Amino acid sequence: MQEKRNNFGLNVWILLFSFVAVYLFFFSEKGQERVNTWINLLEFGDKQISEFIVSQTDLEKDFEKTRVAKWISRKYKVSNDAVREIVEISFSAGDKFEVDPYVILAVIAIESSFNPLAESSAGALGLMQVMPLIHRRKFEKYGGFDKSLDVKVNVYVGTEILKNFYLRYGNYQRALLAYVGVSQNSNSSYPTKVLRLRDRLKKLIKKS
Repeated sequence: MQEKRNNFGLNVWILLFSFVAVYLFFFSEKGQERVNTWINLLEFGDKQISEFIVSQTDLEKDFEKTRVAKWISRKYKVSNDAVREIVEISFSAGDKFEVDPYVILAVIAIESSFNPLAESSAGALGLMQVMPLIHRRKFEKYGGFDKSLDVKVNVYVGTEILKNFYLRYGNYQRALLAYVGVSQNSNSSYPTKVLRLRDRLKKLIKKS
């Protein structure tokens, strides 16, 4: 019986000691400082990991754009610097309007062969051959009709038009028919040309 009491008393002291130790280590002023330091170290580590992942993603995306720009430059005999700017703008427009940037680049290729000053007999202008009179309101957001040949403005407006058609019709095949101005029952090869070129551009990245 005496032995059991001694063991019980010992266990109580061990429990009290453990409680005091935990309190001092975690809940006292010094303990709180220690816990906050650990939390900050963990958050800093997570932040560094996130930044590293973002950095790696950015590098991969930059390499992707460079490879595509070089191919387009050779294919269409346009300055690599000029094409790289168009590629950057196309990816930016793709992010803004949630449109595949490779579809944008393929539309530019088919519509204007990457000539920012291209003009059709019907009055379509720029890289994406946008009709300024029809889409005047969209140009007003970027400075008006005078900006219709501006590379960034033309791509942004053209992409917004394409996005609106995509939302209306539900896929790029039908949206591209609307973009080029033909009926949904048309046998136009325009969507096929655009989407085939999009797929070709994407294959460049898969080979890298």
